Amino acid sequence: MTLVSVVIPVYNRARLVREAIDSVLGIAGELPLEIVAVDDASTDDTWSALQSIADPRVRPLRVERNGGQSAARNLGLDAARGELVKFLDSDDVLTDHLHAEVREMRRANADIAVSGWREEEQTFAAPRFESIVDDVLAGLAVPTSAALYVRRGGWRWDPSLRKLDDWDYFCQAALGAAKIVTVPGVAYVMRSHAAARATAVSMLVNAREHHAILHKIEERLARDGRLTAARRKRLAQYFYKELRVLSLHDRPAFEAALRHIFELDPSFVPRDEERQAYMRLAARVVGVRNAVLLHSAIKKAVKRP
Repeated sequence: MTLVSVVIPVYNRARLVREAIDSVLGIAGELPLEIVAVDDASTDDTWSALQSIADPRVRPLRVERNGGQSAARNLGLDAARGELVKFLDSDDVLTDHLHAEVREMRRANADIAVSGWREEEQTFAAPRFESIVDDVLAGLAVPTSAALYVRRGGWRWDPSLRKLDDWDYFCQAALGAAKIVTVPGVAYVMRSHAAARATAVSMLVNAREHHAILHKIEERLARDGRLTAARRKRLAQYFYKELRVLSLHDRPAFEAALRHIFELDPSFVPRDEERQAYMRLAARVVGVRNAVLLHSAIKKAVKRP
């Protein structure tokens, strides 16, 4: 019986994906696991590299048409046979912390285990979840491989997202979880390499995806009867976080987002997501819209040659 499925999407990373797979096999020990490696129509020798791995725990799959990493993850998720699932990007490596995650999930009867992670020289500690909905609205989350999920949740990766796909998946899974357990330690390492990361996108794309995910969270909470007045106010603050980016690069989206913020909280003034004291003051004096537009105008003027 397979306990853990590790799903790895890959596109044109023959060497890196082999190292990612080796990192899983190297720490597996007696843990009954499988690796579902999904080649997203690579044009290099990635598929040959996957087929050359003789270990029966590695199950390579290939699609003929490139659909992006989230579509590849969904395919791997559909093929997975484990009770638990871990997602690993092809350019990252897993640590032996997986064993601790499995133990804690079973001990706590949890739906998700979250751990820390390492990026270059910096180590990030895992957050602790006490009130899951409010913690998600406060911004608590972990990246792709810093979580171990119960597979029965049925959540899907959104192929329309390019940058914040892991945040979206985590939020959707967390909102459906009864318990999230924190496991101290580092689950995986995000490696630095010369190749471009699949998540390299513009600030505007990031802002649009941020708002799209917040709308999904809002709709989910409303549908479940969990969108309280306090949570509407917190969501308004969270929508404000990317408002300045939209004002600089997408004026219609800025105006729509601003209207929605005041629909959520008619007495809105920026607090949680505005670190600049002068912007908090300006919003109170001249209004949120005027304060943001003035800030953007100044920023554009300063950058103008």
